[in-house]
Amino acid sequence: MKNRYWSPFLAALAVGGLLVAPAFSAAEEASLYERLGGYDAVSAVVDDFAAKLFDDPVVGARFFGMGADTREAFRQKNKNLVCAATGGPCKIISRTASQTHDGLGITASEFNIVAQHLVDTLNKFNVPEKEHNELMVIIGSLRPDIVEVENK
Repeated sequence: MKNRYWSPFLAALAVGGLLVAPAFSAAEEASLYERLGGYDAVSAVVDDFAAKLFDDPVVGARFFGMGADTREAFRQKNKNLVCAATGGPCKIISRTASQTHDGLGITASEFNIVAQHLVDTLNKFNVPEKEHNELMVIIGSLRPDIVEVENK
């Protein structure tokens, strides 16, 4: 399924049979948030990504017993995090990654599973390579604050 939210800032626009790039010069390139498609796009991606986490046979165990309202809060906090980290107007409404994950014993393998689910979601939504890579660098930068067990 193609998602209409990812293309507005990324695809060239067909105008009178000519392809015209979006009106941003190199000096004033749109933020990653804008290039991803804004809040609706971020929201759709986080919803899909969170569902993958909740259903995963390994990392899903971390969410066992979480009620619908807590899962919704998890999704909203992650929407705000992605929005803010990519240059959007959202406020982060959660603790730091380090505080949130401290003491959970999250393994490198679990982090990699989560990262792969994000890659799969970005691919599902046809996120272009440049924006895909930029977002993965941001997420990868959180690794030291999340992973506590390197080998397991």
